Amino acid sequence: MTGGGATHKTDPRGCLFQLLYSLGSFGLACASLWELNPSDRISIQKGSLLIALGFVYFVALTDFLNKLILRTSIGLSFVKKYRLRISDVLDITNKIVSAVQAMFSCLAGFFVCRWSCPRNFLQASHFLSESYAWFAASYFFYDIWSMYKVYAAEASNKILATLGLGATNANGAAAAAKRSKAEGDSGAAAVVNGGAGGALDEIPSISNGSLSILLASKLGTPSFLRYLITHKLMVFHHLFIGSYGLMVISFLRGGLGDCVFSFMYMMELSTPFVSFRGILSIMGLKESKMYVINGLVMLFTFFWCRVFLMPYVCYYYSQVVNLPFFEAFWRLPRGCKISILALFLPQLYWFRLMLRGAIKVSVRIYRRYKTQT
Repeated sequence: MTGGGATHKTDPRGCLFQLLYSLGSFGLACASLWELNPSDRISIQKGSLLIALGFVYFVALTDFLNKLILRTSIGLSFVKKYRLRISDVLDITNKIVSAVQAMFSCLAGFFVCRWSCPRNFLQASHFLSESYAWFAASYFFYDIWSMYKVYAAEASNKILATLGLGATNANGAAAAAKRSKAEGDSGAAAVVNGGAGGALDEIPSISNGSLSILLASKLGTPSFLRYLITHKLMVFHHLFIGSYGLMVISFLRGGLGDCVFSFMYMMELSTPFVSFRGILSIMGLKESKMYVINGLVMLFTFFWCRVFLMPYVCYYYSQVVNLPFFEAFWRLPRGCKISILALFLPQLYWFRLMLRGAIKVSVRIYRRYKTQT
């Protein structure tokens, strides 16, 4: 692949090293749990090891995916075919890693559910519930930085567009207007040539008749602190789950409610489909059959795992304590009731938005079909 007269070399070895780091850290995390009995608790020392290995795993996995796309012939062909910018690549990588974490969460939840729920709804406990909470906490902290890199790359694209240094991405006018796409094939080539860091940090400029390099930060690329300030809700969500969620599962619950938390883990089942929807949108495939099918599956899994599941868990609990549904819920500690509502009500809001989007897509497809016939 060439751009601006430059030939871009591939380096698949870098991908291999990062893949080994990722698999190795995950393997060490699993090995650290090998000799535990099912009912054992996770110590702070072992939890600290798990969260450290989690950081290595998610960072290495992200680096592997970035290099796979930007440093291999297959990846470069993918970039060229869909005319991706550096922000697109970073966004795709972020969504893939999010989907991987969600699948791990579902597997952990399913295993704990199969173990704890048949034994004792409240008292039974499996070490996987706490151990994955430690391991996954690192993801929520890492993801804040990963989302910032996407945000900064988008800001860099806007700077390039303002300076007139990029062309509009051809993946659709709506996507371009919405996400300020600023590079075509030549822009993607420049990204590959300079690397992810170079694309974000250095911008060519003409000063006094000679070529010079401007730091993007001096032209308004937002700092990490700026991102934290302007994305308070998302940052709070990640910090809350990564810190308070870990404290609840590992310490505050006192080893109780393992079955309930297993269902909470399985709420992530819809995340891979949400991520895939975003990836298809980045690729400019919003009009494809795959986008529609994935959207329907996403809608179904979101309803099943995030809307239906919470009332079902409450019903399950009411059967265990042999009380009517509403009476069983009302007798829960106040903190539990507040937590359940705080977790459940936003799911209704997001499902409403998804349902409206699905209706709009269905109407658009129906009208297009009527026009063709």
